[in-house]
This record gives sequence, C-alpha cells and structure tokens, in this order.
Amino acid sequence: MEEIYLGRLETLSEMESHYSNGDVGYFVRALKHPDRVIRIRALSVLEVLGNSSSVSPIGEVLEREGDEIVRHEAAFVLGQLGYSTALPYLEKAALHDTSTIVRHEAAVAMGVIGSEEAEETLKQVFNLDASPSVRFSAEIALSNLEFLKLNRSESRLDFARRTGG
Repeated sequence: MEEIYLGRLETLSEMESHYSNGDVGYFVRALKHPDRVIRIRALSVLEVLGNSSSVSPIGEVLEREGDEIVRHEAAFVLGQLGYSTALPYLEKAALHDTSTIVRHEAAVAMGVIGSEEAEETLKQVFNLDASPSVRFSAEIALSNLEFLKLNRSESRLDFARRTGG
C-alpha cells in the first residue's frame, strides 16, 4: 500500500504541474491511469480545464470504466461541461448502467446540460427505473428542463447548471 501511496503522490505532483500549464491532453491521457484515484482526479481537473474535445474520452470512461465511483464522476463532469454531445453517453448510462449512483448522476447531468433532446430519455427513466432515487433524479432533471424552457438566457443556463442537481 505504501508503494501505491508514494507513486500516487508523485503523480499528483506531476498533475499539479500540468494543471498549472492548462495541459488538457495530459489529463485526458490520465483517464487511463491504472490508479482509480488518479483517474478521478483527472476527471475533476477536466471539469475545470475540459472543452468539447474532452467529451468523447470522458464518455468512454462512463461507458467502459469498471469502478462505479469513477463512472459517477465521469457523468458529473459531462454535466458540468455542458455540451449536448455528451447526451448519448449520459442517456445510455441513465437507462442501462448497473449502478444506481451512476444512473442517478447521468439523469441529473442531462438536466444540468439543459437540452430538450434529453426530455424523452428522462421521462423513460422517471417512469421505468426500479430505483426511487433514480426516478427522483430524473424528476429533478425534468424540472430543470422546464425551467430553461421559460427563458434560455446565459444567466439562467448558468443558474440551472450550478443548481440543477
């Protein structure tokens, strides 16, 4: 365990340097690191530094990652980035992921993105998911979409993103 811990600290120091330089590519590559703590940290950094080109690699984490906590973080980051290109990844996760916490976060993230494209999937989740928590998350997301329909101003979108789940 101590070896893992020391290696992790070295990697975190390296990550700090790349963060300071705004090196998005480094953090995209770190999504494949063998240490799940490093993968989660990379996702957290991509929430801040990421851009539209980060959606696909983060979406692949959501689809292929074995650890549900890492998948949950990937769904959260996709929502925070706010690109509608993330919707196919989030919809698939909300409907089919085996983990309740991942389905919950994917539903919320769709609401945070605020695209009406997600409405039908969210209705399916609301009506069909076995978990009351996931259904409630879909209700939150649908409420956010309704709120945004009233007025799609930049300030309203920012409010919805920060408070949508």
